[in-house]
Amino acid sequence: MARTTSARVSSAFRLRSSHGNFFLAKKGRIHYDCRMSVQEALEGTREAEILSGMEESYRRIDEKQGAWKHAGAPLCIEGCGDCCTGFEPDILESEALYLAAWLIDNEPERASAIADGSYRPPEGRAQGTCILFEPHSPLHCTAYGGRCLICRLFGYAGDYGKDGKKRFRPCRFYPEDKLRLYGMEHRQYHEDELRQLYGTLPPAMADCMQQALLLLPGSSGETEPLREILPKTIRRLQWILLCTGGRNGGGNAGPQSA
Repeated sequence: MARTTSARVSSAFRLRSSHGNFFLAKKGRIHYDCRMSVQEALEGTREAEILSGMEESYRRIDEKQGAWKHAGAPLCIEGCGDCCTGFEPDILESEALYLAAWLIDNEPERASAIADGSYRPPEGRAQGTCILFEPHSPLHCTAYGGRCLICRLFGYAGDYGKDGKKRFRPCRFYPEDKLRLYGMEHRQYHEDELRQLYGTLPPAMADCMQQALLLLPGSSGETEPLREILPKTIRRLQWILLCTGGRNGGGNAGPQSA
């Protein structure tokens, strides 16, 4: 039997579908009993196209960063997390959709709590820190696999100078003595220097952002704080999953007593 996202199923109404069960709890919370990923369940929708595009974009980022790290660039210090402290990302719709889908797939209870407003972030966070920050985890994130662009790029991405060439500045939180082990110091390095040092270049943050924007035709690149856009994006996906379940469920499109 497939696992459900909540123990409150017995007091809910149920919609049956070919790929999962959708439960409407009495307080309005929607739970998805997953038998396939959100992206698979949403096949044929605009949201599925965006999720697929973001997955490919993140794959390319991992590939480019992998080459940069393999060349000997400074690696994040294990357990650091200083870049997350006191920081909350403003994110695009495409990033929010990917993060919301990841949470529904991997942390369904947390996703439902964020969606209905009952979620309480982990204790020990500094003021202004992202609601998904986890101070007691080595990765410092409760949704690491679904994390946003800036969270993936910080420390391992450069930008472009006025001359159109890439440049890179090491993470400002990196200890000076450890940075020297990589032959670097806290200053900006230009493309020619980077090629001499490592024989390759880091991905450019602007290029990665552009790929995410291309998935949103007609968008002017508006962003929202994660704490504001994530709850409504989770609710949006939950509702589409619910409606899709009704369409795909054959003769059982209406609510049934659980």
